Amino acid sequence: MPKRDIVVIGGSAGCFPPLRAIIAGLPRDFPAAVFVVIHMSAESPSLLDRQLSRWGALSASCPFDGEAIQFGHIYVSRPDYHITLERGMIRIVRGPRENRHRPAIDPLFRSAARVYGRRAIGVLLSGLLDDGSTGLFAIKQRGGLAIVQDPKDAYFNEMPLRALAYAAPQYVLSSDDIAPNLVSFVTTEQDGTDMPQRKSRKHEALESDVTEGNIGVAYFDEGEGIPSVFACPECHGVLWELKDKELVRFRCRVGHSYGPDSLAKELSQASESALWAAMRALEEKSAMQRRVADGITGNKSAAVRLRDQSDADAANSRLIRDMIFRGDSELELQKLIPETAPASPRRARRQRKANARAKAA
Repeated sequence: MPKRDIVVIGGSAGCFPPLRAIIAGLPRDFPAAVFVVIHMSAESPSLLDRQLSRWGALSASCPFDGEAIQFGHIYVSRPDYHITLERGMIRIVRGPRENRHRPAIDPLFRSAARVYGRRAIGVLLSGLLDDGSTGLFAIKQRGGLAIVQDPKDAYFNEMPLRALAYAAPQYVLSSDDIAPNLVSFVTTEQDGTDMPQRKSRKHEALESDVTEGNIGVAYFDEGEGIPSVFACPECHGVLWELKDKELVRFRCRVGHSYGPDSLAKELSQASESALWAAMRALEEKSAMQRRVADGITGNKSAAVRLRDQSDADAANSRLIRDMIFRGDSELELQKLIPETAPASPRRARRQRKANARAKAA
């Protein structure tokens, strides 16, 4: 059996302290290639490779598309580009956003699972929402090792908690214990036990990394997805609901992909934008009607009717403003999105407070 020599690491908010501990703990002769994806803004300067090179003995760089993989090196995602793997080669593609991010963790993890199978090790660190859970699940299903930072050790535990619920990783480790275990895993021969089950071509297409389009579930009889009642927040196409045991995700035809939490957050922002637009339209209409009414001199009944309509529109505008400030739209969306994993204690407390405020109002 081949050794495990592909290490993929993903993180978001609060991931830099554990990432620094991992990089500092890898020796100069580390016999594996390391790939790191961190959620970052498209406008961020590409400085992560320099930072990682200072933290440890291994050198780091932002790879170019088609670059050959070298062991003993760290490859870092660059802003606004996904990083995925092919056999012996790295792909850098803009592709559709996944879980509201580009770069996203899931494309890297899924491609590592598909191409390298048992040779892959996935590590998921601190962060918010649910990016990385699907990819970590794929790594484990293909016989690779799935590692999650201990939620008690994470600055933001939502991402680790979601991964624990979705992927059931083999290892839950503190940030200080991840690097020593990685060294042990990549230098130990595999014994060939616990071989993953061979999957059908239909499942292979569903699980594959789709960056140019969602061909695998474009129609009802292709793939294992079914049309959901939701539209893609980014391109407004139909979202297909994909289920694998307890794991649920949503993907549109062109490839935008969301976990339940990411979709709820994105739909919440879209609904808020729509409410602001509706409030603006009502206020403009109200102001216009008042101006017209003030200019009418010969028909008092028409002026009164316009002022009454203006007052009604202004009242509706205030109602929408109150909905936005109370967060009612987000509460309603959370009822629609299926709950597939337990919420973090912090999030549960916020939810209870929000529900109490809404009930009191």
